[in-house]
Amino acid sequence: MILFAYAGNMNVDKFAKTVPSAKKIDIAKLPGYNFVFNGLGDDDSAKANVEKSFDPDAMVWGVLIGLDDEERSNFYDPTWSIGLKLEPAICLDGKDNIHHAEVFVAQPHAVSIHLLPYDWYHHKILNLARQAELPEHYIAQLAIMPYKVDPDEIRRQRKMKKLGFTES
Repeated sequence: MILFAYAGNMNVDKFAKTVPSAKKIDIAKLPGYNFVFNGLGDDDSAKANVEKSFDPDAMVWGVLIGLDDEERSNFYDPTWSIGLKLEPAICLDGKDNIHHAEVFVAQPHAVSIHLLPYDWYHHKILNLARQAELPEHYIAQLAIMPYKVDPDEIRRQRKMKKLGFTES
C-alpha cells in the first residue's frame, strides 16, 4: 500500500510507531485536491484535511509512504477513525511518476467550515512541510492560511515548547 500523507502523517518516523513498515518513498503532489483546515478537532479547532476540487490547478503536496498491506488494521484507531476514511488517489512523485495511493479524508460529519486551526497546530504543519522539503511556494501558501491563538494558554505553551518555540 502507498499512502499520500499530508499534515501530521508526513512525519514518517512518528507514523512508523503505528505502522512499523512505513518508509518514505518521495515527496509528491495530489492533483485535483485542496489542502484545507476544516477537520473537526476535539479541542474546538480545525485540523488539516484535503478535499476534491474542480479547479484544474488545485494541488496538495505531501509525502508518499510505502507500507505493508498487512498493517492496514493499524489505521483503525477508534479515537479518530470514525471521522476519517481512506480514499484512492492518483499522485505524482518528484519525477512526475504516477502512483496509485490512498489518502485520509475527513468524512462529511467530521468537517466544520466555522473553525480555524490553533496557532501551534499551524506552526506544526509548517514545520512538517519544511522537514519534508515540500516546495517553498507551497509552504508559503500554507503560511498565509488563517489561524487563531489557542485560548487554553497552558496547552498552547506546552505545544509551542514541544515545537521548539519559546516566547518572551
